[in-house]
Amino acid sequence: MSGTVNQQYIDWLSQVCNARVSNTQLIQPLWSGYGACFRATLDYSSDGVTNDSEHNRAVCLKQIQQIQESSTTLHKANHQPVTKVVVKCATPPNTLSHPKGWNGEASHNRKCQSFKVENFFYSDVQLQTDASCRTAKYISHSQQGESSLLIMEDLTHCGYTRTASSLTVTQCKTVLKWLAHFHARFLNVKKEFDSRNTTLWPEGTYWHLATREDEFQAMPDGLLKQNAVAIAKMLASANYKTLVHGDAKVANFCFTKDFANCAAVDFQYVGYGVGIRDVAYFLGSALSTETHIAHRDALLRTYFLALEDALLARLLKYDNLTNFKHSDIKHIIAEWKTLYPFACADFYRFLAGWSPEHWKIDAELEYQTNIALAALK
Repeated sequence: MSGTVNQQYIDWLSQVCNARVSNTQLIQPLWSGYGACFRATLDYSSDGVTNDSEHNRAVCLKQIQQIQESSTTLHKANHQPVTKVVVKCATPPNTLSHPKGWNGEASHNRKCQSFKVENFFYSDVQLQTDASCRTAKYISHSQQGESSLLIMEDLTHCGYTRTASSLTVTQCKTVLKWLAHFHARFLNVKKEFDSRNTTLWPEGTYWHLATREDEFQAMPDGLLKQNAVAIAKMLASANYKTLVHGDAKVANFCFTKDFANCAAVDFQYVGYGVGIRDVAYFLGSALSTETHIAHRDALLRTYFLALEDALLARLLKYDNLTNFKHSDIKHIIAEWKTLYPFACADFYRFLAGWSPEHWKIDAELEYQTNIALAALK
C-alpha cells in the first residue's frame, strides 16, 4: 500500500533514534484513524545524525547491531548501520470515527491501553520468542501522553515477504504450528510475569466480555446472551493458560515465499488465556465455511500435535525450569479441546453485538456455539 506518511511521525522517529529517516512508505492506517504503520530507512552514517541525543542513538544502535548479528539480510553502508524498520505510530484522533459506530470512552481507553501493551510486549517479552514463533525484533519505543511510537525490524527483509487475506488448508498448518510453539513457550507464565509487574492484558483477545459491555448490551436476547457470562467463566477458569496473541487473524501473519514459515505481527491484545482461543479465531478468519467444516478436525489435530511436540521439546531442553510437568501435557490438550466450542461461542457473542451481519457468523460458528450452549445445560 502506497501513501504519504505524516511528517510528524517521521520527525518523531528521527528524534527517538537520532538518525536520518528516508524511504518512508505507508503500510496502512491504524484502526479508526488512530495513527499509521509505515516502513522507513534509518541512516546512522556521520551525516545522518539529526540531534544531540546520544543516549537514544546508543540504545537504537545497540538493538540494531544485535539484529544485524543474527541476520545477514540487513544492509550496511560505509560500515555504518543503515537499517530497514517498521514503525507503528499511535496518535488518537481529535474526532473519533469508528467504522461500526463504536466511538465511546470504553473503546478509546481500550485502544490506548492496547498500544501500551504492545510496546511492553516488544520491549520486555519479544526477546523470549524464537524462530519457531518468529516475531519482529524490537528496536525502541517512545511515549508522549496517549501517543506512542514503536520501532521494529522489517520482517520483509528477513524473508517474510508474503501476506494473504485467506489461506489454503496446507498454509493454515504453518500458522497453527506457530501458534502451538508460541502457546508452549508461554504456558503458565502468569505468576512469573505478575511478579515482574508486566503490562499485558489480564485476559487476552480484543473481544473478551470484560471489555465489551457496550457490545454485550447491543446483543439481541437469546440463549447466547443469556449464557455469555457462563461461557466467559468457562474460559477464564481454565487450569492451563498461556499468552494468547489476541488478534490471530490471517492479516497479522506474514510468510516466506513458499508459505512454509511465518511470523506474527500486531500484539496489541496479547494477554493471558487458553491457546485454543487464538486457534478458533484464526481458523474462522482463514477459511471459507465449506473448507473450514471439511477440514476443521484435521487442522485441530495439526495444532494439538504441534503443541504436544513443542511442550515436550521445552521439557527436554529446560527440564525443571519449565512451568509444567510431563504429566500436565495430556491434561492441557484435553482441557483446550473441550474449550474449543466455548472459544467459538465467545467470539460469536462479540460479533452478535458488534456487527450482527458480519461474514464470520457462519454455519461453523453457529455449530460450535450450539455445542457449547448444550454443554452448559
